[in-house]
Amino acid sequence: MLRDGIVLIERQILSLGLIERELYQLYSSLSEKVEDLAAKSLFAYIATDSLKHSKILVTIIEEAGGSRVREQDCDENIRYNIELITTLSTDVSKREIIGREELISLIDTLAGFESLLYDEYSKAFHLETTQFRKDEGNKSHESDLDIFSLIINDEDLHKRILISVVSLCDKKLDFKNNAPIFKYQNPDRW
Repeated sequence: MLRDGIVLIERQILSLGLIERELYQLYSSLSEKVEDLAAKSLFAYIATDSLKHSKILVTIIEEAGGSRVREQDCDENIRYNIELITTLSTDVSKREIIGREELISLIDTLAGFESLLYDEYSKAFHLETTQFRKDEGNKSHESDLDIFSLIINDEDLHKRILISVVSLCDKKLDFKNNAPIFKYQNPDRW
């Protein structure tokens, strides 16, 4: 019975690590393909976090004596999402540039992956996020600071970053659509 629980946890950690690794590739490709500097930086930030999470999860498995669980042992939904992320990453890397309109449509899919990770971390480690409020500033949060709580808070931050990128894209698109049109009668007179 205990061995079954250990295998389940190993499978969950492996699944999360594989998703994080693939998301690292996807966000890295996006960072290289978007033109907007702010979006480029935000995607690079999320990519770095995904790589960090993947390495942490691999380290946990290695320190626990390694795992005999392999990718094919992961839940079918996880394997499907890993394939989806890999395909999307390949598509993005083949493009020269990702425009704002295309980026906005990708963000919904990216937010879905972040929600999946958030839910999987929460289920796997029975965690709830801890929000640090100003009025709780004097309380000790030492017991709240474990690696999985930190990672799940990162996943929540990633969703907020994606919303910010959409807002950024919307503002720039609105500016182009609402920009006044000037017609010059005699431009040579300047």
